[in-house]
Amino acid sequence: MSEVTYDYFEVNIPCNKSEVDSIETHLLDLGACSVTFRDAQDVAILEPAPGKMPLWQDIEITAMFTLDDYQETTVSELVKEKYPSRSIKVAKLQNQVWERTWLEHFKPMQFGENTWIIPSVFEAVDEQAINIYLDPGLAFGTGTHATTALCLEWIDGNNLNNLEMIDFGCGSGILAIAALKHGANKVYCTDIDPQAIESTLVNAKSNSVLDGITVIDSNKVSKLENLDVVMANILAAPLLTLVEIFYTLLKDNGELIMSGILAEQANEIVAQFSHRFVDFEINNTEDWISVYARKKSS
Repeated sequence: MSEVTYDYFEVNIPCNKSEVDSIETHLLDLGACSVTFRDAQDVAILEPAPGKMPLWQDIEITAMFTLDDYQETTVSELVKEKYPSRSIKVAKLQNQVWERTWLEHFKPMQFGENTWIIPSVFEAVDEQAINIYLDPGLAFGTGTHATTALCLEWIDGNNLNNLEMIDFGCGSGILAIAALKHGANKVYCTDIDPQAIESTLVNAKSNSVLDGITVIDSNKVSKLENLDVVMANILAAPLLTLVEIFYTLLKDNGELIMSGILAEQANEIVAQFSHRFVDFEINNTEDWISVYARKKSS
Protein backbone atom coordinates (compact mmCIF):
# COMPACT_ATOMS: atom_id res chain seq x y z
CA MET A 1 0.00 0.00 0.00
CA SER A 2 1.41 3.40 -1.01
CA GLU A 3 2.10 5.95 1.69
CA VAL A 4 -0.37 8.83 1.99
CA THR A 5 1.30 12.21 1.47
CA TYR A 6 0.15 15.66 2.55
CA ASP A 7 1.09 18.81 0.66
CA TYR A 8 -1.47 21.15 2.22
CA PHE A 9 -3.33 21.82 5.42
CA GLU A 10 -6.35 24.03 6.12
CA VAL A 11 -7.38 26.27 8.98
CA ASN A 12 -11.09 26.83 9.66
CA ILE A 13 -12.26 29.85 11.69
CA PRO A 14 -15.89 30.77 12.52
CA CYS A 15 -16.62 34.49 12.52
CA ASN A 16 -19.16 37.25 12.01
CA LYS A 17 -19.38 38.97 8.61
CA SER A 18 -18.06 42.22 10.13
CA GLU A 19 -14.78 40.42 10.88
CA VAL A 20 -14.25 38.80 7.50
CA ASP A 21 -11.91 41.38 5.99
CA SER A 22 -9.53 41.53 8.96
CA ILE A 23 -9.37 37.74 9.40
CA GLU A 24 -8.86 37.17 5.69
CA THR A 25 -6.01 39.70 5.66
CA HIS A 26 -4.38 38.02 8.66
CA LEU A 27 -4.56 34.58 7.05
CA LEU A 28 -3.09 35.85 3.81
CA ASP A 29 -0.30 37.55 5.74
CA LEU A 30 0.49 34.17 7.31
CA GLY A 31 0.96 32.72 3.83
CA ALA A 32 -2.42 31.25 2.90
CA CYS A 33 -2.56 30.28 -0.77
CA SER A 34 -6.38 30.49 -0.82
CA VAL A 35 -9.17 31.73 1.42
CA THR A 36 -12.81 30.70 1.00
CA PHE A 37 -16.06 31.55 2.79
CA ARG A 38 -19.10 29.40 3.53
CA ASP A 39 -22.34 29.97 5.40
CA ALA A 40 -22.12 28.69 8.97
CA GLN A 41 -25.91 28.35 9.21
CA ASP A 42 -26.62 26.95 5.73
CA VAL A 43 -28.81 29.89 4.71
CA ALA A 44 -28.94 30.35 0.93
CA ILE A 45 -28.50 33.71 -0.78
CA LEU A 46 -30.64 33.32 -3.90
CA GLU A 47 -31.09 36.83 -5.23
CA PRO A 48 -28.31 39.34 -4.58
CA ALA A 49 -28.76 42.72 -6.21
CA PRO A 50 -26.89 43.14 -9.50
CA GLY A 51 -23.22 43.83 -8.87
CA LYS A 52 -23.43 42.97 -5.17
CA MET A 53 -21.60 40.20 -3.34
CA PRO A 54 -23.43 39.72 -0.03
CA LEU A 55 -22.15 37.65 2.88
CA TRP A 56 -23.98 35.66 5.49
CA GLN A 57 -24.24 36.84 9.08
CA ASP A 58 -22.25 33.88 10.45
CA ILE A 59 -19.40 32.63 8.30
CA GLU A 60 -16.76 29.93 8.34
CA ILE A 61 -13.46 31.04 6.78
CA THR A 62 -11.19 28.32 5.48
CA ALA A 63 -7.60 29.07 4.54
CA MET A 64 -5.36 26.62 2.71
CA PHE A 65 -1.60 26.54 3.37
CA THR A 66 1.22 24.61 1.77
CA LEU A 67 3.47 22.73 4.14
CA ASP A 68 6.45 24.36 2.42
CA ASP A 69 5.41 27.85 3.53
CA TYR A 70 4.77 27.28 7.22
CA GLN A 71 4.67 24.11 9.23
CA GLU A 72 1.19 23.22 10.44
CA THR A 73 1.96 23.73 14.12
CA THR A 74 3.47 27.19 13.54
CA VAL A 75 0.46 28.57 11.67
CA SER A 76 -2.12 26.98 13.94
CA GLU A 77 -0.41 28.39 17.03
CA LEU A 78 -0.29 31.88 15.52
CA VAL A 79 -3.96 31.74 14.53
CA LYS A 80 -5.07 30.42 17.93
CA GLU A 81 -3.01 33.10 19.65
CA LYS A 82 -4.69 35.78 17.54
CA TYR A 83 -8.23 34.39 18.07
CA PRO A 84 -8.13 32.57 21.44
CA SER A 85 -11.92 32.47 21.90
CA ARG A 86 -12.64 30.79 18.56
CA SER A 87 -13.19 27.10 17.89
CA ILE A 88 -10.42 26.77 15.33
CA LYS A 89 -9.97 23.56 13.35
CA VAL A 90 -6.76 22.53 11.62
CA ALA A 91 -6.56 19.57 9.26
CA LYS A 92 -4.06 18.14 6.81
CA LEU A 93 -5.24 17.68 3.24
CA GLN A 94 -4.36 14.46 1.54
CA ASN A 95 -2.41 14.90 -1.67
CA GLN A 96 -4.57 14.08 -4.70
CA VAL A 97 -5.03 14.89 -8.33
CA TRP A 98 -7.56 17.71 -8.01
CA GLU A 99 -8.52 17.50 -11.68
CA ARG A 100 -9.68 13.93 -11.07
CA THR A 101 -11.56 15.01 -7.94
CA TRP A 102 -13.92 17.36 -9.78
CA LEU A 103 -14.38 14.76 -12.51
CA GLU A 104 -16.16 12.63 -9.93
CA HIS A 105 -18.96 15.22 -10.00
CA PHE A 106 -18.93 16.32 -13.66
CA LYS A 107 -19.78 13.85 -16.41
CA PRO A 108 -21.17 14.29 -19.95
CA MET A 109 -24.79 15.47 -19.64
CA GLN A 110 -27.56 15.38 -22.24
CA PHE A 111 -30.15 18.14 -22.68
CA GLY A 112 -33.15 17.59 -24.89
CA GLU A 113 -32.63 15.14 -27.71
CA ASN A 114 -29.42 16.34 -29.29
CA THR A 115 -27.32 18.54 -26.99
CA TRP A 116 -24.48 17.35 -24.77
CA ILE A 117 -22.27 19.28 -22.34
CA ILE A 118 -18.98 17.42 -22.02
CA PRO A 119 -15.99 18.08 -19.72
CA SER A 120 -12.93 18.42 -21.92
CA VAL A 121 -11.27 15.21 -20.74
CA PHE A 122 -14.19 13.07 -21.97
CA GLU A 123 -14.89 11.80 -25.47
CA ALA A 124 -18.20 12.59 -27.15
CA VAL A 125 -20.94 10.11 -26.35
CA ASP A 126 -22.58 10.78 -29.73
CA GLU A 127 -20.36 12.24 -32.45
CA GLN A 128 -23.44 13.31 -34.45
CA ALA A 129 -24.94 15.33 -31.59
CA ILE A 130 -24.36 19.00 -30.71
CA ASN A 131 -21.38 18.60 -28.40
CA ILE A 132 -20.25 21.49 -26.20
CA TYR A 133 -16.98 21.05 -24.33
CA LEU A 134 -16.98 22.91 -21.04
CA ASP A 135 -15.15 22.53 -17.73
CA PRO A 136 -16.27 23.88 -14.36
CA GLY A 137 -14.99 27.40 -13.84
CA LEU A 138 -15.55 30.62 -11.91
CA ALA A 139 -18.47 31.81 -14.06
CA PHE A 140 -21.96 30.42 -13.62
CA GLY A 141 -23.21 27.87 -16.13
CA THR A 142 -22.03 24.29 -16.64
CA GLY A 143 -25.41 22.69 -17.17
CA THR A 144 -25.61 21.18 -13.70
CA HIS A 145 -28.03 23.81 -12.37
CA ALA A 146 -31.72 23.38 -13.20
CA THR A 147 -32.02 26.92 -14.60
CA THR A 148 -29.26 26.33 -17.16
CA ALA A 149 -30.71 22.94 -18.04
CA LEU A 150 -34.12 24.49 -18.77
CA CYS A 151 -32.57 26.99 -21.18
CA LEU A 152 -30.46 24.34 -22.90
CA GLU A 153 -33.54 22.18 -23.40
CA TRP A 154 -35.34 25.14 -24.99
CA ILE A 155 -32.41 25.76 -27.33
CA ASP A 156 -32.28 22.09 -28.26
CA GLY A 157 -35.98 22.01 -29.11
CA ASN A 158 -36.18 25.10 -31.33
CA ASN A 159 -35.00 26.15 -34.78
CA LEU A 160 -32.39 28.88 -34.31
CA ASN A 161 -30.97 28.87 -37.85
CA ASN A 162 -29.60 32.27 -38.90
CA LEU A 163 -31.10 34.08 -35.89
CA GLU A 164 -29.53 37.03 -34.05
CA MET A 165 -29.79 36.72 -30.28
CA ILE A 166 -28.52 38.09 -26.99
CA ASP A 167 -27.35 36.09 -23.97
CA PHE A 168 -28.22 38.52 -21.18
CA GLY A 169 -26.06 37.58 -18.20
CA CYS A 170 -23.91 35.19 -20.20
CA GLY A 171 -21.92 33.64 -17.31
CA SER A 172 -19.76 30.90 -18.82
CA GLY A 173 -21.21 31.50 -22.29
CA ILE A 174 -22.87 28.09 -22.31
CA LEU A 175 -26.19 29.31 -23.76
CA ALA A 176 -24.54 31.46 -26.42
CA ILE A 177 -22.30 28.58 -27.47
CA ALA A 178 -25.26 26.19 -27.58
CA ALA A 179 -27.29 28.65 -29.67
CA LEU A 180 -24.47 29.09 -32.18
CA LYS A 181 -23.95 25.35 -32.46
CA HIS A 182 -27.68 25.03 -33.11
CA GLY A 183 -27.45 27.39 -36.06
CA ALA A 184 -27.74 30.95 -34.70
CA ASN A 185 -25.90 33.50 -36.82
CA LYS A 186 -24.79 35.89 -34.06
CA VAL A 187 -25.11 36.05 -30.28
CA TYR A 188 -24.44 39.25 -28.34
CA CYS A 189 -23.06 38.49 -24.88
CA THR A 190 -23.28 40.79 -21.89
CA ASP A 191 -22.65 40.40 -18.17
CA ILE A 192 -21.93 42.71 -15.24
CA ASP A 193 -19.05 40.42 -14.20
CA PRO A 194 -15.87 40.88 -16.31
CA GLN A 195 -14.80 37.37 -15.35
CA ALA A 196 -17.93 36.03 -17.04
CA ILE A 197 -17.03 37.78 -20.29
CA GLU A 198 -13.52 36.35 -20.14
CA SER A 199 -14.93 32.89 -19.47
CA THR A 200 -17.41 33.20 -22.34
CA LEU A 201 -14.67 34.10 -24.82
CA VAL A 202 -12.39 31.29 -23.69
CA ASN A 203 -15.18 28.73 -23.89
CA ALA A 204 -16.41 30.04 -27.24
CA LYS A 205 -12.91 29.74 -28.68
CA SER A 206 -12.47 26.19 -27.42
CA ASN A 207 -15.78 25.27 -29.07
CA SER A 208 -14.86 26.97 -32.37
CA VAL A 209 -17.73 29.49 -32.29
CA LEU A 210 -15.83 32.63 -31.26
CA ASP A 211 -16.60 34.34 -34.58
CA GLY A 212 -20.30 34.26 -33.72
CA ILE A 213 -19.88 36.04 -30.37
CA THR A 214 -20.11 39.82 -30.04
CA VAL A 215 -19.44 41.18 -26.54
CA ILE A 216 -21.47 44.25 -25.67
CA ASP A 217 -21.16 46.42 -22.56
CA SER A 218 -24.19 46.21 -20.30
CA ASN A 219 -24.58 50.00 -20.51
CA LYS A 220 -24.91 49.82 -24.31
CA VAL A 221 -27.31 46.90 -24.59
CA SER A 222 -30.34 49.18 -24.97
CA LYS A 223 -28.96 50.41 -28.31
CA LEU A 224 -29.57 46.99 -29.88
CA GLU A 225 -32.83 46.31 -31.69
CA ASN A 226 -34.60 43.85 -34.00
CA LEU A 227 -33.13 40.77 -32.33
CA ASP A 228 -34.85 37.46 -32.88
CA VAL A 229 -34.33 36.05 -29.37
CA VAL A 230 -33.43 37.29 -25.89
CA MET A 231 -32.06 34.66 -23.48
CA ALA A 232 -31.75 35.67 -19.82
CA ASN A 233 -30.76 33.10 -17.22
CA ILE A 234 -30.37 35.42 -14.26
CA LEU A 235 -32.78 35.82 -11.30
CA ALA A 236 -36.31 37.09 -10.80
CA ALA A 237 -35.38 40.35 -9.05
CA PRO A 238 -33.36 41.81 -11.95
CA LEU A 239 -35.70 40.25 -14.54
CA LEU A 240 -38.61 42.21 -13.12
CA THR A 241 -36.78 45.46 -13.95
CA LEU A 242 -35.98 44.50 -17.55
CA VAL A 243 -39.39 44.33 -19.25
CA GLU A 244 -38.93 47.47 -21.33
CA ILE A 245 -35.32 46.70 -22.25
CA PHE A 246 -36.22 43.22 -23.49
CA TYR A 247 -39.20 44.66 -25.39
CA THR A 248 -36.94 47.21 -27.10
CA LEU A 249 -34.30 44.64 -28.00
CA LEU A 250 -36.69 42.34 -29.84
CA LYS A 251 -38.31 42.63 -33.23
CA ASP A 252 -42.08 42.19 -33.45
CA ASN A 253 -42.98 38.62 -32.41
CA GLY A 254 -39.41 38.10 -31.19
CA GLU A 255 -38.93 35.41 -28.58
CA LEU A 256 -37.93 35.70 -24.93
CA ILE A 257 -36.68 32.80 -22.81
CA MET A 258 -35.98 33.54 -19.13
CA SER A 259 -34.82 31.36 -16.26
CA GLY A 260 -33.26 31.66 -12.82
CA ILE A 261 -36.82 31.94 -11.49
CA LEU A 262 -38.18 30.05 -8.50
CA ALA A 263 -41.49 28.28 -9.15
CA GLU A 264 -43.22 30.47 -6.56
CA GLN A 265 -42.21 33.59 -8.55
CA ALA A 266 -43.91 32.53 -11.80
CA ASN A 267 -47.10 34.55 -11.35
CA GLU A 268 -45.19 37.73 -10.52
CA ILE A 269 -42.98 37.36 -13.61
CA VAL A 270 -45.94 36.71 -15.94
CA ALA A 271 -47.91 39.62 -14.49
CA GLN A 272 -44.97 42.00 -14.93
CA PHE A 273 -44.28 40.97 -18.54
CA SER A 274 -47.85 40.45 -19.76
CA HIS A 275 -48.44 44.04 -20.92
CA ARG A 276 -45.55 43.70 -23.41
CA PHE A 277 -45.46 39.96 -24.12
CA VAL A 278 -47.88 37.15 -25.00
CA ASP A 279 -47.99 33.36 -25.49
CA PHE A 280 -46.42 32.52 -22.12
CA GLU A 281 -45.16 29.00 -21.55
CA ILE A 282 -43.73 27.77 -18.25
CA ASN A 283 -41.51 24.72 -17.77
CA ASN A 284 -40.21 23.58 -14.44
CA THR A 285 -37.64 21.26 -12.97
CA GLU A 286 -36.95 20.83 -9.27
CA ASP A 287 -37.96 24.18 -7.68
CA TRP A 288 -37.01 26.29 -10.71
CA ILE A 289 -38.84 27.38 -13.86
CA SER A 290 -38.21 28.86 -17.26
CA VAL A 291 -40.66 31.33 -18.79
CA TYR A 292 -41.07 31.66 -22.56
CA ALA A 293 -42.95 34.55 -24.14
CA ARG A 294 -43.30 36.37 -27.45
CA LYS A 295 -43.17 40.13 -27.98
CA LYS A 296 -46.47 41.77 -28.83
CA SER A 297 -46.66 43.31 -32.29
CA SER A 298 -46.36 47.09 -32.15
